Amino acid sequence: MTILSIDLASRNYSDLGLCHLAVRGRPEILNPAALGLTGAPSPVDLASAIDRFCRQEDVSVLLLDGPQGWRWPESSIQHMRLCERVLNTPARTGDPGQVKPRTYLHFVQFSIEVFREFRLRHGWSLLVEDWPSHTNKRWVVETFPSVAWDLLGLPRLPGKQRCGALEVEAWRIRLEGATPYTLPKGLSHDELQAIAALPAGVAIAEGRQDRVLLAGIDPIISEDGLVFEGLIACPRAATGRRSG
Repeated sequence: MTILSIDLASRNYSDLGLCHLAVRGRPEILNPAALGLTGAPSPVDLASAIDRFCRQEDVSVLLLDGPQGWRWPESSIQHMRLCERVLNTPARTGDPGQVKPRTYLHFVQFSIEVFREFRLRHGWSLLVEDWPSHTNKRWVVETFPSVAWDLLGLPRLPGKQRCGALEVEAWRIRLEGATPYTLPKGLSHDELQAIAALPAGVAIAEGRQDRVLLAGIDPIISEDGLVFEGLIACPRAATGRRSG
């Protein structure tokens, strides 16, 4: 039983951050090209390659840094999902096809399609609040690494444009000190974000509700298969500090 965390990218596979973790093990950074992922991302190809890896490595929890669905039309909250309101995410996913700021539209549509591929083509389940009561499920889970840093007691990793190699290394050291993980040097910004989300995945894999903060409501699936709302999973607290 292992976890895979992905910092999603919609423009180029080389921008993906991929981190695989055996529970209680050491994070392993994956090269997208080694999984057959090169060029411009496709939801179909991405989901197929990742699902193949997950089956080979017995991954039971898959973390994706991107939205899983649209705003529920009957929600009293305007222009965004409840989970986005609670966590103050930069992208606001409105009614189908509506995103604020508009510059996030391509990424949001891509992310929702990726979740759809995992759910419908590969048999993954969207996370629900009572997940520990469901057995033999493979969970595909929405994350928001920026808040994960907060909840791990660390300052947020600055955005890519303001974060060079020295800054990434400084935050790697901080993250290593706040988690049980030994982290390799030379990580990219995307890989570090993927690692920050891992403690929530570990808690889900272990059925530890006390270690997970869920923002939002259970996903609502319409008759025509559209997903609305959904939960964002964040680590409730650090899973323990590395000794030594």
